[in-house]
Amino acid sequence: MTKLITVTDMIRSFSDIVARVYYKGEIFDIKKGHNIVARLSPAKTRATIGISELNNFFKEAPHLDSDDAEDFENTLKETRLLKDSGASMGWE
Repeated sequence: MTKLITVTDMIRSFSDIVARVYYKGEIFDIKKGHNIVARLSPAKTRATIGISELNNFFKEAPHLDSDDAEDFENTLKETRLLKDSGASMGWE
C-alpha cells in the first residue's frame, strides 16, 4: 500500500523512510502543496536463486576432468608455497 507523505515530513524523517523502503518494501508518494511530485519505492532487485536451483546449477555446470583438477590443485599448492616463502612469482 502506498503511503502519502509531505516533502517536509520526508526531510525530517529521510533516513527512517529510506530504511522502511529498503527493509519493508514500503512505497511513499511525496506531496508538495496539493500535488504529488515524486514516489519513493524499492529499486528492482535481481532475481534470487533457491537452494534446489543452486544445487542443480552446480550439478549441470562444467567440471574439470581428474587430470585438470589435479594440475589445478598442484598449481594452487605451488602458489601458496611461493607466497609463504616470499619468493617472486615472476609476475612483477
